[in-house]
Amino acid sequence: MRYSTRCSALAFPASILLGLLLSLGTTTEIDEEQALEEKKILAWIITQEQVTSMSKSHLRTFKEIQNPSELSNASYQQLAGNLPIKKKLMTVGLSSVLHPQGNYLMSTLKSLFLASSEDELKNILVLVYLTTLDPTWFNETITDIVKTFSPQTLAGQLLVIRSLSTPHPMRSLKTNLSEAYSNMVQFNQNVAHALLMNFAANLSNYFLMIEDNVHCLPNFVTCIWREIVTWKTNDWVLMEFSTQGFIGKLLHSNDLPRLAQFFFLYREAPPEVLLYHFRNLRDQNHPIQFSPSLFHQVSFSSEGISNKPVYKVIKNKNREESPNNPPATVYSNLQILNHVSPQKAYVLGEGGFFWALEPKVGNHLTVVLAKAATVTRVQVLTGTDQENNEKLKDGKVELGYEPKGQPKVCTHYILLGSLVNGKLDHKILNKKTGRNVSCLKLVVNTSQHGRVMIKHINIWSKPEQ
Repeated sequence: MRYSTRCSALAFPASILLGLLLSLGTTTEIDEEQALEEKKILAWIITQEQVTSMSKSHLRTFKEIQNPSELSNASYQQLAGNLPIKKKLMTVGLSSVLHPQGNYLMSTLKSLFLASSEDELKNILVLVYLTTLDPTWFNETITDIVKTFSPQTLAGQLLVIRSLSTPHPMRSLKTNLSEAYSNMVQFNQNVAHALLMNFAANLSNYFLMIEDNVHCLPNFVTCIWREIVTWKTNDWVLMEFSTQGFIGKLLHSNDLPRLAQFFFLYREAPPEVLLYHFRNLRDQNHPIQFSPSLFHQVSFSSEGISNKPVYKVIKNKNREESPNNPPATVYSNLQILNHVSPQKAYVLGEGGFFWALEPKVGNHLTVVLAKAATVTRVQVLTGTDQENNEKLKDGKVELGYEPKGQPKVCTHYILLGSLVNGKLDHKILNKKTGRNVSCLKLVVNTSQHGRVMIKHINIWSKPEQ
C-alpha cells in the first residue's frame, strides 16, 4: 500500500530526550505552559516505548479479541435524542467529563453544528457519552443540552448516552506504564472511550473521534468525505484530520468492537498510543494524515476582571519554514487567460499566479523538476479568499516519478490528495513517498464554468542524497 502521509516521528530513547530538555532549560527560560507540554511529551514517549516493547503480548491479546464479548453486556441509557432509523455516513463521537477548569462540551457542540450545513447534518450523528462521576455536573449538562440543542435531537442529529453498567474485564493485564499515566483520570477516560465506541459500532459506516474541547473548521464533513472517496481503492484503518491528541481520528465502524475492547483491556495507556498500536496491528504501518487540521484543540482559561472562561486555540510554537521551489519547468493544457505563462504559479513571492478559463475534466498543470528531489511538503492554492467562484472546486494533486524522454515526462504517479475548498496542504514524512519525486501534477476532476486562479504551487524539498 502507498500512502500520501506523514510517518510517525521516530521515538528517541527517553533518556536522550530528557537530557535534551534539561540542557535546553539551562540556556533558555521555559514558561510554565511549555514546560508542562514537554513533560507530557516525555511521558508519552516513555509510555509509547513501554507499550511497543510489549508488542508480542499485545498481538496475542489482539488475536484473542477478534470476536470481542466482554463489552457485549454493557447497558446504556439514552438521555437525549433517538437512535437513527437507518445507518448514517459517519458518527462523530466524543466522551465528556467535568474538567477542573469548567465545562467544555457546550462550546464544542455549538462549533460542530455551526460548522456543518443542513445537507451535511443529514449524513452524520453526533454521539455524546457522558460520565456520571459528578452528579451535579451531569444533571446540569443534560439540562443544558436538551434546552440548547432540542432541534438537533428532534432531527436525529444528536444522541446523548450514558452507561448503566460497566462489565469487568475477563483478564487483568499488567501494562507496566509510566507513573505519569497511572491515575484514575486516564483510567476513567479510556473506559469512557471504550463504552462510546462499543455503542457506536452499528450506527454508521465511519466513526470520527473528537474530544469535548475542540473547534471545528467549516464543512469538515465534506472535507472528510472527499478524502474517503479519494482513498476508496486503498486499504486503510485510520485517517487523521488533526495531529493533536485523540481528536480528528477517522475509523471504519466495523473496527470499533475490537478497538473498544483494546481500550477496555489497557485502561491506563494514553489513548493515542493505543490507537496507533491498534493501527499497526491492523497492518497500516504508516499514518495517513491530512493538513491543514480540520479540528483544533482549545484551552480553558480566565482573563480580565470578569474572570469569565475564554477559549484559546492551542497553537504550534514551532517556526514554519518557507517553501524553496527547486528549479522546474511548468506546462499545462488548461486554457490560459491573457497569455500568462503557467510558470507564474510556481514563482515564489508576490504576483506568482495565473488565470485559467473554463477548466475541463482531465486538464492539468504539471511541474517537472530539473532534478529529482526529496519532497517534504506540497501546497496548492487556487482562487482568493474573497472570490469563492475563482477556486478550482474539484481537483487532485499527484506526485510523479521515473521521468523519461525529452522533454521529461513522469511515467508513474501516485495520489497525494484532493483539493479542499480550493487548496491542498500536505506534509510528507513518509520517506518512501517523498523520495525521488520528479513531477507534481494538479488535475481537474470536474469541469466548471468561468475562470480559475491558480494562485500558488509551493514545494518544500531537499536534494537527493
